[in-house]
Amino acid sequence: MITDVREDRLLVTSDTHIGSLFCNARPQVLHFLEYACRNKYNVCFNGDGIDVLCTSLPKIAHETASFLSEFRRITADYNITIYYTVGNHDIILEHYLADWGAVHVVPFLNVTSGSKRIRVEHGHVYDPFFTKHPEMQTALTHFATYVCRVYPPWYDYYKKYLILKYKIMNKLSGDKTDLPARMVESGEGRAYIDAAEEIAQRGFDAVIFGHTHNPGILPLKTASVPYINTGSWFDQPYYAEITNGEVELKTWQI
Repeated sequence: MITDVREDRLLVTSDTHIGSLFCNARPQVLHFLEYACRNKYNVCFNGDGIDVLCTSLPKIAHETASFLSEFRRITADYNITIYYTVGNHDIILEHYLADWGAVHVVPFLNVTSGSKRIRVEHGHVYDPFFTKHPEMQTALTHFATYVCRVYPPWYDYYKKYLILKYKIMNKLSGDKTDLPARMVESGEGRAYIDAAEEIAQRGFDAVIFGHTHNPGILPLKTASVPYINTGSWFDQPYYAEITNGEVELKTWQI
């Protein structure tokens, strides 16, 4: 299993949630892969690439079968490497941590690019509730999925609840947040920023997470190392472009 890699040209995105009952990202994800191939980038899907929680058996079977078929077609004509870091909605893939030809399923990536070192991981292990109550969070996610299938608008209410929860948690902790406006409005949790700070102190020049679905970029206190979150494909998709050590957060134009 490879976790330390050298990649001078790498695209990182996360939370495509292929197979989810509430996200239809597969067609655009395939276009994203085609773009990477044409421009000679390798790709990292940074967790929750597929969704085995918010789904049904027919949905996940159809979506993943179609995606893998197109995936093989696209990558067959190009010498491209795919990294897949495991998240919480696809945590079952921890049983498949290994190198599968050009596809590498990993828990995280330490990327050397140019003269920089960049940490890439999904970030769910820094979610306070997931850390303390993983089984309860999984059960609640399944419950929320059933509710949303009966009453789909409830999904929007649930997202608003998560935003409010993070804002209240930040306020109760006395956090005078310096997050960018976009991340504040989305309710980015301070726990993820603190985790990124700790990682940066290990000698990384950038830290990339997914998980929170809150895209944004901000300098950490550790030598202004950037913390980058690539958001999700439920709304406007984002990705991090790594070129010879330089990292940019970009929107994917649908």
